[in-house]
Amino acid sequence: MKPPRPAGFSSYQRLSLKTLEFALSEVPGYAAWRRFDPGAAASVDDRYAALPALSKRELREHFPAGFVPSQRELGPGLAAGEVEFAHTSGSTEDRVALVFNPAWWEASERAAWGLNRHARRVADGRHREVVLASPRCVGPGFSAKPLSVAERTIGRHLYVNQKINPATWNAADIRRMAAEINAYGPLALEGDPAYLAAFARRVCESGIDICQPRLIFLTYSYPSRLYLRQIGKVFSAPLVSSYGSTETGHVFMECEAGRLHQNSEHCRVDFVPWLSRHGGPRRGRLLVTVFRNPWFVVLRFDIGDVARLDDRGPCPCGRGGGMVLEAIEGRAADVTFGREGNAVTVDDLDAALAPIAGIMAWQLDLPAPGNLQLRVISEPGRSRPACLQARERLKEIYGGKAKIEAMTVKALQHEASGKFRFTRPAYPVDLAALWRSKR
Repeated sequence: MKPPRPAGFSSYQRLSLKTLEFALSEVPGYAAWRRFDPGAAASVDDRYAALPALSKRELREHFPAGFVPSQRELGPGLAAGEVEFAHTSGSTEDRVALVFNPAWWEASERAAWGLNRHARRVADGRHREVVLASPRCVGPGFSAKPLSVAERTIGRHLYVNQKINPATWNAADIRRMAAEINAYGPLALEGDPAYLAAFARRVCESGIDICQPRLIFLTYSYPSRLYLRQIGKVFSAPLVSSYGSTETGHVFMECEAGRLHQNSEHCRVDFVPWLSRHGGPRRGRLLVTVFRNPWFVVLRFDIGDVARLDDRGPCPCGRGGGMVLEAIEGRAADVTFGREGNAVTVDDLDAALAPIAGIMAWQLDLPAPGNLQLRVISEPGRSRPACLQARERLKEIYGGKAKIEAMTVKALQHEASGKFRFTRPAYPVDLAALWRSKR
């Protein structure tokens, strides 16, 4: 007999419990997890905390049917169009094939829109939207042959970019994309911050008038302060960060007050704080459990980014309930370690480098610990002072013994997906040491 549920057992906890018990009993990929579950006598939170984290490795190993409920038949679902096989947009090592349910994704997105006043006013599921990101991440995919506007229009979305790196855009590409945006007249624009900032720089340099959407969603990668400034010079619409993944749907949405609110109707988020020396307990990792996806059950998925909890009290937007973040600080795999051995996130580095006059974009390679090679894209005539100041800032973070080079380049290095990593350590890092003491 199950113990009675405590008074005030919320709908969120009910969904958490239902998803947990269903996953452990009906989903083949979690069969080995059952031994970790302390059972119904424990609280929902304690039961979740006792379980492992789900990684992309397990998703790959159990594809295609491992995380499909046992009563679902994948073949008929594919034939009926209820699901499809999709690949995530990570780098070559991170790409994962998934069983993707479009109806679940759209429902998750609609719920997330409700967490931002501007999105609620603009987005209704029928609004015209332009997407500016890597063609290997979204849309019809990358094609060596140019695609027509019709071929790049899917539903209400127009995908305007056809090249992998913004550095390869020529003047004709910029004019074409601007003309397509102006002709389409989107209410919303969705963009990878790196691509959208590069487009904004080129539009500004060319003096091209561009249609002003009513809202801009930033997603796909970390929104550098540099990119936000560049985008804001061309576009007047509110910039809203939307955070999630192909595996998890829409997990957090930035509200009009600038805080990231959990999409609690569609996911559970467990926060694992880092050790205090690395920025805990406010800084940590996110483990996401997906609600309401009948075809692909995701439990405690390590989404792979660094989160910082918001501890400033009630949000001015008035929304309560669910986890609230102050920021996503970049990829966990891109964490480096400073002079005292403490964690340095992408956000830490961006905060140090973004105020330097003349820098428009940056990327840091670490061939070995203590060996740093910074590449920056700089404004004309400012490369030397920008590099000198950047090198000094990095010395403050990594110490005088670190070997630091800083150089200007015309283009940053992209991943196979077309995304850009800000820091790229070439050596393995034990990320578990960030939250697990050696004692």
